[in-house]
Order: sequence, then C-alpha cells, then structure tokens
Amino acid sequence: MSLLKRARKFPAPRILIGVLGAIVVVALAVFTAWRVFAPPASPPAIAPPAPAVAVPALPPEQKPIPVVYQSRGRRDPFRQPRVEATAGEPAVNLKLTGIVRGPRSYYALVESESPPGLGYVIRENDVVDSARVLKITKDNVIFEVKTKSAQGKPIVRYVQKQIRPVESR
Repeated sequence: MSLLKRARKFPAPRILIGVLGAIVVVALAVFTAWRVFAPPASPPAIAPPAPAVAVPALPPEQKPIPVVYQSRGRRDPFRQPRVEATAGEPAVNLKLTGIVRGPRSYYALVESESPPGLGYVIRENDVVDSARVLKITKDNVIFEVKTKSAQGKPIVRYVQKQIRPVESR
C-alpha cells in the first residue's frame, strides 16, 4: 500500500490542515481589525534644515579659461561642411580600368577613387556614383551627371572617361 493511501486513512493530517487554516483566518481578521481601529500614526519629526555651506567664489582676477577646439589638420566636427558651388566640370569619382565586349553590348570595368579599390562592372543605363552611364564604346565611357546651378536650376552635364592605352615596356 502506498504512503499516500495510508495517510488518508488516518484523520490526523486532516485535523492538522483544518487547524492551520483556522489560525490563518484568525490572523488575517486580527490584522485587519488592528489596521482599521489603530490610532493614526503621528507624522515623523522633521529635522531642522542644515546650515548652508558657503562656496568660495573665484577671485576676480581668475577667470575660467575658454575651451578652444584645436583641429591639428582635422575637420572641425562642430561646423557644417562647406558646400562647393557646382561651377565648372562635374566630378565623377571613377577610374576606367577596362572595357569588355559582350555578345550584344560593351561592359565597362570602373574603380572608385573615393574609397579606393571598390570596383564595378557597369553597362549602359546603370547608375554609379550619382551618374548615369549614357554610352560605352570600345575605348571610352560617357556619363550623364544631373546637378543644380547656384540658382537651383537643374543642369545636365556629360563626362567622358577614356581608357588609357597600355604602355609597352
């Protein structure tokens, strides 16, 4: 016979659980009555304020040193970068490294100059570095760059990049 079945036969555990339940109910009733009928607690005594501490002021001849940014050749991060006017020829920061003839058209191999080493394989109507590839021939690539004038009018300019001939040794 299992231990649980033996415990059910004896009335002692049932009586013990009933007594514990009655003690809990009586304790809750006493606690509730004490909270309802207890006199209100007096507010805690307020300590007198501490005397103010005098902070010595700087003598008039000592003024704080102004903080000045020392760039040491770097750009000042607290100033807006200057926007250059779009006068003259627009810049396409690409270097033409090769042209490949495909079955139907030409493909150009270009390399970025701003982050060096980043290369692209482009074809006509692709957009690279904010310039659209207008035409690719066997020795050059023509880019179409849309900019704005100083007055805000749109300007379309064309930039031609030629492939350098291979120098013989």
